[in-house]
Amino acid sequence: NTNTFSRRFIFPTFMSKSGNMDECKISNGGSNEFSEHNMLFDQCAHELELNGYSLLPLSTLLRREERTISIARSFETARCALDAMSDDNDAAAPLIDPSSDSGSWTGYHNAAVVNGRYNQYREGFVFSNGDMFDVIMNNEGSSNNFQHEMNKLCGIMHDDVANGVLRAIERRLELPQLYFEQEVGPTNNSSQWHMKRYVVDVSLNSENGVDERQEATKNENTLVPSKSQKEGDIFLPVHTDPSLISVVILDQPGTNKGGMGLEVFHPSKTQTNTGTWKEISHHGHDVAVIFVGSVLSYLTKGQIYAAAKHRVVHWNSSLTDNSGDARMASTLFLRPHGDALMKTLPSPYLQVHDASKKSPPSFRVWNARVAKNYMKKKKQQKKQQKKQSNKNK
Repeated sequence: NTNTFSRRFIFPTFMSKSGNMDECKISNGGSNEFSEHNMLFDQCAHELELNGYSLLPLSTLLRREERTISIARSFETARCALDAMSDDNDAAAPLIDPSSDSGSWTGYHNAAVVNGRYNQYREGFVFSNGDMFDVIMNNEGSSNNFQHEMNKLCGIMHDDVANGVLRAIERRLELPQLYFEQEVGPTNNSSQWHMKRYVVDVSLNSENGVDERQEATKNENTLVPSKSQKEGDIFLPVHTDPSLISVVILDQPGTNKGGMGLEVFHPSKTQTNTGTWKEISHHGHDVAVIFVGSVLSYLTKGQIYAAAKHRVVHWNSSLTDNSGDARMASTLFLRPHGDALMKTLPSPYLQVHDASKKSPPSFRVWNARVAKNYMKKKKQQKKQQKKQSNKNK
């Protein structure tokens, strides 16, 4: 969606010629850290408009060494807690009721179809609307200050990363300063945060025993997949996030090539409902993946920021430093508070032709619809699983 606004600015290139994000430099940047960060966030806002996603180099944004260490420590703590939760009677934490509203989940869930089609191959912890909890180890007490470490990582992703991106979007759309905070915030008490890992063995042929995943994906993904990707290798079906923006950090030290199976759909510029899937170029503790969510797309009428369709597919575990560890990611879904109205942003770059006098829905009402869609195929999936099981007998 190239428009007059996007052509008014010339953005510097932050990726080195070698493609290594660790070597990113600011060209003709400001003389202080504040202006340098603003340039990075402005670049991010520009890329979100063009592609629906962007990669932020955290090694540049988070100069304080202790913050970088905190990311690694938080993932290590979460892995220990998940190991304990996976072993019966080794740990205690709030358990998620799969029949409840997924938009308000807080607690632990295992990898199972009953927890929704997006959690068939993922287990993890979910925190909603500012709620936190601890994981109690039966033999050791608190799991290495689990709640403290989760709070620290969530704070980094929300305060240092997500807020900076929103400020840049405000500048890009010429919105009043702190518009999002005043109109839809405070987002720290309304967002959802995940710490999840996959329970699939990517070293095995993933075509065995995945008929249910194939069927679930066929029903949802009407897009043309990459020719090199089989539907049976899709571990997280194609979707957009019910958020303003989403922030994802994958658990690998430093900066690494590829995205451990995280792919983004790039629509064709000439044909409707066609395009190509491309894996993100880098991942790790020094890289924050930013996605445009369906909330921001709704608020901009899809004219400037379109929600990014993405998925997770079979990845080459030999390309990662910690190939023995299961794939794990932390995701922040930045959401409005429940009573915030889903009204079009007051930007001079949006063309609004809606003559309807109908009041916009609140985010609570809008999100309930999304959550219902998130869980609605559970019964259908169970029927498909039973049917396939009978067929294989």
